[in-house]
Amino acid sequence: MTLPNHLPPVTQKPSAQNSQATQCHLDAYLASALTGLDANQRKYLFEISDAVAAACARNDVRLYEPRKVTDPVHHTTVPDVEVFRTDRHRVINSDILIYLAHHPSTGAGQELVFAQEAIVPILVVAHIDTRISRMVTGIPGPLTLVRYDSITQLTEQLDQEIADLQPKLLQRRIALEELELHRVGTRIKELRELRNMTRRQMAESTRIPNAFTPEQLKQWEQSSDKVNNLSLTYLQEIASALSVSIKDLM
Repeated sequence: MTLPNHLPPVTQKPSAQNSQATQCHLDAYLASALTGLDANQRKYLFEISDAVAAACARNDVRLYEPRKVTDPVHHTTVPDVEVFRTDRHRVINSDILIYLAHHPSTGAGQELVFAQEAIVPILVVAHIDTRISRMVTGIPGPLTLVRYDSITQLTEQLDQEIADLQPKLLQRRIALEELELHRVGTRIKELRELRNMTRRQMAESTRIPNAFTPEQLKQWEQSSDKVNNLSLTYLQEIASALSVSIKDLM
Protein backbone atom coordinates (compact mmCIF):
# COMPACT_ATOMS: atom_id res chain seq x y z
CA MET A 1 0.00 0.00 0.00
CA THR A 2 1.26 3.47 -0.85
CA LEU A 3 0.13 6.81 0.48
CA PRO A 4 -0.09 10.10 -1.43
CA ASN A 5 2.77 12.56 -1.01
CA HIS A 6 0.34 15.36 -0.25
CA LEU A 7 -2.41 14.33 2.13
CA PRO A 8 -5.77 16.02 1.52
CA PRO A 9 -7.34 18.08 4.31
CA VAL A 10 -9.35 15.91 6.66
CA THR A 11 -12.14 18.48 6.81
CA GLN A 12 -13.20 21.51 4.89
CA LYS A 13 -12.78 24.94 6.41
CA PRO A 14 -15.71 25.44 8.82
CA SER A 15 -18.18 28.26 8.63
CA ALA A 16 -19.46 29.96 11.78
CA GLN A 17 -22.59 30.93 9.83
CA ASN A 18 -23.46 27.33 9.04
CA SER A 19 -23.30 25.49 12.34
CA GLN A 20 -25.63 22.76 11.14
CA ALA A 21 -23.24 21.81 8.33
CA THR A 22 -20.25 22.05 10.67
CA GLN A 23 -21.94 19.80 13.20
CA CYS A 24 -22.19 17.01 10.63
CA HIS A 25 -18.49 17.03 9.93
CA LEU A 26 -16.75 16.52 13.26
CA ASP A 27 -13.75 14.21 13.04
CA ALA A 28 -12.33 11.83 15.64
CA TYR A 29 -9.08 9.86 15.75
CA LEU A 30 -8.91 6.46 17.43
CA ALA A 31 -5.60 5.85 19.22
CA SER A 32 -4.74 2.44 20.62
CA ALA A 33 -2.06 -0.20 20.82
CA LEU A 34 -1.59 -2.16 17.59
CA THR A 35 1.99 -3.39 17.75
CA GLY A 36 2.87 -6.48 19.79
CA LEU A 37 -0.66 -7.68 20.54
CA ASP A 38 -1.60 -11.34 20.30
CA ALA A 39 -4.64 -12.56 18.36
CA ASN A 40 -7.02 -12.50 21.34
CA GLN A 41 -5.91 -9.02 22.40
CA ARG A 42 -6.42 -7.70 18.88
CA LYS A 43 -9.85 -9.33 18.62
CA TYR A 44 -11.07 -7.75 21.87
CA LEU A 45 -9.55 -4.36 21.05
CA PHE A 46 -11.25 -4.37 17.66
CA GLU A 47 -14.60 -5.15 19.33
CA ILE A 48 -14.12 -2.04 21.44
CA SER A 49 -13.03 -0.11 18.35
CA ASP A 50 -16.22 -1.15 16.56
CA ALA A 51 -18.30 0.02 19.54
CA VAL A 52 -16.54 3.38 19.46
CA ALA A 53 -17.05 3.66 15.69
CA ALA A 54 -20.76 2.91 16.05
CA ALA A 55 -21.15 5.55 18.78
CA CYS A 56 -19.36 8.12 16.63
CA ALA A 57 -21.57 7.30 13.64
CA ARG A 58 -24.72 7.73 15.73
CA ASN A 59 -23.51 11.18 16.77
CA ASP A 60 -22.42 12.40 13.30
CA VAL A 61 -18.71 12.07 14.08
CA ARG A 62 -16.40 10.56 11.46
CA LEU A 63 -13.87 8.22 13.07
CA TYR A 64 -10.43 7.61 11.60
CA GLU A 65 -9.00 4.21 12.59
CA PRO A 66 -5.26 3.65 11.94
CA ARG A 67 -5.80 -0.12 11.99
CA LYS A 68 -7.53 0.23 8.62
CA VAL A 69 -4.68 2.22 7.04
CA THR A 70 -1.36 1.71 8.83
CA ASP A 71 -1.83 -1.48 10.88
CA PRO A 72 1.62 -3.04 11.55
CA VAL A 73 0.18 -6.49 10.76
CA HIS A 74 -1.79 -5.80 7.58
CA HIS A 75 0.03 -2.75 6.14
CA THR A 76 3.67 -3.68 6.55
CA THR A 77 4.73 -2.01 3.29
CA VAL A 78 3.85 1.50 4.45
CA PRO A 79 7.17 3.26 5.21
CA ASP A 80 7.77 4.26 8.83
CA VAL A 81 8.04 7.94 7.94
CA GLU A 82 4.66 7.79 6.20
CA VAL A 83 3.07 6.15 9.25
CA PHE A 84 4.38 8.97 11.43
CA ARG A 85 3.35 11.73 9.02
CA THR A 86 -0.08 10.26 8.26
CA ASP A 87 -1.02 9.65 11.88
CA ARG A 88 0.26 13.04 13.04
CA HIS A 89 -1.64 14.77 10.24
CA ARG A 90 -4.83 12.94 11.18
CA VAL A 91 -4.51 13.64 14.92
CA ILE A 92 -3.89 17.36 14.48
CA ASN A 93 -6.78 17.71 12.04
CA SER A 94 -9.21 15.86 14.31
CA ASP A 95 -11.72 17.50 16.62
CA ILE A 96 -11.21 14.86 19.31
CA LEU A 97 -8.83 11.96 20.01
CA ILE A 98 -10.33 8.80 21.52
CA TYR A 99 -7.68 6.72 23.27
CA LEU A 100 -8.22 3.05 24.11
CA ALA A 101 -6.00 2.60 27.16
CA HIS A 102 -6.18 -1.19 27.33
CA HIS A 103 -2.51 -1.89 26.54
CA PRO A 104 0.65 0.23 26.88
CA SER A 105 1.67 1.68 23.52
CA THR A 106 4.51 3.98 22.51
CA GLY A 107 2.68 4.79 19.27
CA ALA A 108 -0.51 5.82 21.04
CA GLY A 109 1.60 7.76 23.53
CA GLN A 110 3.05 9.75 20.64
CA GLU A 111 -0.46 10.43 19.35
CA LEU A 112 -1.49 11.71 22.77
CA VAL A 113 1.41 14.18 22.64
CA PHE A 114 0.30 15.37 19.19
CA ALA A 115 -3.22 15.91 20.52
CA GLN A 116 -2.14 17.69 23.69
CA GLU A 117 0.13 20.08 21.80
CA ALA A 118 -2.64 20.93 19.32
CA ILE A 119 -5.27 21.32 22.09
CA VAL A 120 -7.25 18.41 20.67
CA PRO A 121 -9.61 17.16 23.42
CA ILE A 122 -8.84 13.61 24.57
CA LEU A 123 -11.39 10.98 25.58
CA VAL A 124 -9.77 8.04 27.37
CA VAL A 125 -11.59 4.70 27.31
CA ALA A 126 -10.60 1.89 29.69
CA HIS A 127 -12.11 -1.13 31.41
CA ILE A 128 -12.74 -0.59 35.11
CA ASP A 129 -9.97 -3.08 35.94
CA THR A 130 -7.36 -1.43 33.69
CA ARG A 131 -4.56 0.54 35.31
CA ILE A 132 -3.84 3.68 33.32
CA SER A 133 -0.48 5.42 33.38
CA ARG A 134 -0.44 8.69 35.28
CA MET A 135 1.39 10.13 32.28
CA VAL A 136 -1.97 9.80 30.54
CA THR A 137 -4.37 10.87 33.29
CA GLY A 138 -2.02 13.73 34.14
CA ILE A 139 -2.13 15.29 30.67
CA PRO A 140 -3.03 18.98 31.06
CA GLY A 141 -5.89 20.24 28.96
CA PRO A 142 -9.31 18.86 28.03
CA LEU A 143 -9.38 15.17 29.01
CA THR A 144 -12.39 12.95 29.72
CA LEU A 145 -12.14 9.46 31.25
CA VAL A 146 -14.72 6.75 30.45
CA ARG A 147 -14.61 3.56 32.53
CA TYR A 148 -16.80 0.60 31.59
CA ASP A 149 -17.65 -2.92 32.75
CA SER A 150 -19.41 -4.16 29.62
CA ILE A 151 -19.62 -3.12 25.98
CA THR A 152 -23.28 -2.24 26.52
CA GLN A 153 -22.32 0.12 29.32
CA LEU A 154 -19.50 1.53 27.21
CA THR A 155 -21.90 2.23 24.35
CA GLU A 156 -24.26 4.16 26.60
CA GLN A 157 -21.46 6.21 28.14
CA LEU A 158 -19.89 7.02 24.79
CA ASP A 159 -23.19 8.26 23.38
CA GLN A 160 -23.61 10.56 26.37
CA GLU A 161 -20.02 11.83 26.46
CA ILE A 162 -19.83 12.52 22.71
CA ALA A 163 -23.17 14.33 22.78
CA ASP A 164 -22.04 16.44 25.75
CA LEU A 165 -18.69 17.28 24.12
CA GLN A 166 -20.05 18.29 20.71
CA PRO A 167 -20.79 21.97 21.53
CA LYS A 168 -17.25 22.43 22.87
CA LEU A 169 -15.75 20.64 19.86
CA LEU A 170 -17.64 22.93 17.50
CA GLN A 171 -16.52 25.99 19.48
CA ARG A 172 -12.90 24.81 19.29
CA ARG A 173 -13.12 24.26 15.54
CA ILE A 174 -14.42 27.77 14.93
CA ALA A 175 -11.78 29.27 17.25
CA LEU A 176 -8.98 27.56 15.30
CA GLU A 177 -10.37 28.42 11.89
CA GLU A 178 -7.66 30.95 11.04
CA LEU A 179 -4.95 28.34 11.63
CA GLU A 180 -6.10 26.71 8.40
CA LEU A 181 -4.26 29.57 6.68
CA HIS A 182 -0.77 29.07 5.32
CA ARG A 183 1.10 32.02 6.79
CA VAL A 184 4.24 30.82 8.58
CA GLY A 185 5.19 28.26 5.93
CA THR A 186 4.78 30.83 3.17
CA ARG A 187 6.85 33.34 5.11
CA ILE A 188 9.65 30.81 5.70
CA LYS A 189 9.81 30.06 1.98
CA GLU A 190 9.82 33.77 1.07
CA LEU A 191 12.68 34.54 3.44
CA ARG A 192 14.67 31.47 2.36
CA GLU A 193 14.34 32.32 -1.33
CA LEU A 194 15.14 35.99 -0.66
CA ARG A 195 18.47 34.80 0.75
CA ASN A 196 19.02 32.38 -2.17
CA MET A 197 19.25 29.47 0.25
CA THR A 198 18.38 25.88 -0.56
CA ARG A 199 16.48 23.88 2.01
CA ARG A 200 19.61 21.87 2.71
CA GLN A 201 21.67 25.03 3.25
CA MET A 202 19.06 26.32 5.65
CA ALA A 203 18.93 23.02 7.56
CA GLU A 204 22.71 23.14 7.90
CA SER A 205 22.61 26.71 9.27
CA THR A 206 20.85 25.95 12.55
CA ARG A 207 22.56 26.35 15.92
CA ILE A 208 21.39 22.91 17.05
CA PRO A 209 22.89 20.20 14.81
CA ASN A 210 20.24 18.36 12.77
CA ALA A 211 17.46 20.45 14.28
CA PHE A 212 15.38 19.71 11.20
CA THR A 213 15.86 18.12 7.80
CA PRO A 214 15.33 19.57 4.31
CA GLU A 215 12.34 17.24 4.00
CA GLN A 216 10.78 18.65 7.19
CA LEU A 217 11.37 22.16 5.92
CA LYS A 218 9.62 21.30 2.66
CA GLN A 219 6.60 20.04 4.58
CA TRP A 220 6.49 23.19 6.71
CA GLU A 221 6.65 25.41 3.64
CA GLN A 222 3.76 23.53 2.04
CA SER A 223 1.47 23.00 5.03
CA SER A 224 -1.00 25.13 6.98
CA ASP A 225 -0.17 26.68 10.35
CA LYS A 226 -2.50 24.14 11.97
CA VAL A 227 -0.73 21.14 10.49
CA ASN A 228 2.74 22.55 11.19
CA ASN A 229 1.94 23.53 14.79
CA LEU A 230 5.55 24.62 15.20
CA SER A 231 6.89 24.94 18.74
CA LEU A 232 8.88 27.95 19.93
CA THR A 233 12.02 25.81 19.82
CA TYR A 234 11.56 25.03 16.15
CA LEU A 235 10.61 28.63 15.35
CA GLN A 236 13.78 29.85 17.07
CA GLU A 237 15.96 27.49 15.03
CA ILE A 238 14.21 28.46 11.79
CA ALA A 239 14.61 32.15 12.61
CA SER A 240 18.27 31.64 13.49
CA ALA A 241 18.98 29.85 10.22
CA LEU A 242 17.40 32.76 8.34
CA SER A 243 19.06 35.43 10.53
CA VAL A 244 15.69 36.92 11.48
CA SER A 245 13.55 37.09 14.61
CA ILE A 246 10.61 34.84 15.43
CA LYS A 247 8.39 37.90 14.93
CA ASP A 248 9.55 38.08 11.29
CA LEU A 249 8.19 34.57 10.72
CA MET A 250 4.72 35.50 11.91
